[in-house]
Amino acid sequence: MKDKVKGLVIGVLIGSLLTGATAFAGTNTKISVVMENVKMMFNGVHKSTTQSIVYNGNLYVPAKTAAQTMGESFTYDGKSKTASFGTKAGTFKYLDEVSYARIDGRVDNVYFKNWKHPDGLKFTIANQKYLHGIGAILDSYSFYNDDEIVSVDYNLNGGYKKLTGFIGIDDYTRNSKNLGSLVIKGDGEELFRKDEMKGGDVPEKINVDVTGVLKLQIFFEAALNKGEQLDIVLGEAKLIK
Repeated sequence: MKDKVKGLVIGVLIGSLLTGATAFAGTNTKISVVMENVKMMFNGVHKSTTQSIVYNGNLYVPAKTAAQTMGESFTYDGKSKTASFGTKAGTFKYLDEVSYARIDGRVDNVYFKNWKHPDGLKFTIANQKYLHGIGAILDSYSFYNDDEIVSVDYNLNGGYKKLTGFIGIDDYTRNSKNLGSLVIKGDGEELFRKDEMKGGDVPEKINVDVTGVLKLQIFFEAALNKGEQLDIVLGEAKLIK
């Protein structure tokens, strides 16, 4: 592969890159590509001109060139087949893939990665879907006196620096009259609090310092306990080392 097109973002592996030539994909299927000199513009400013591929009516630009045009860095990890634009995140684990220590409150009201009723329903805040996270169903039955708050504990043992994610009310209860709170504590000390969350609000990004924290606690709380169901979501939750 020519140096000019290393790091190319394309759905198939191009074996050779010649203008108007026939190339072989990784699936042994012949495809025809055209090389074009394309002006790279960003916010109306000409940043560079680079050779790019036109295939099947689509333009494919070298990923590194596209990133540099927008003033971002680009790296590609061939081992993990991961392309990273901008600042590369540290090593992380999704919170829903870390074993929790205990749940206080109604255990069957806490869900990991997605809802179960119906099965596989994604966590969704203001039309933004999340493939990972934790969700809590609160105040779903008026005759229960203990379903307006639930907490999840994790034993971090000082192994992480940040907890990041997006918080809000799931669209399933967007019209609820109830309000929600999400509180994060580390070793008993409050690290983060968000009150008066209501359905329809856009997700709020959180970035909580958990450096040195041994035990992490996440509290999901509803303001009312009158059978006014409220589903709170911590979406795309990551523990970063």
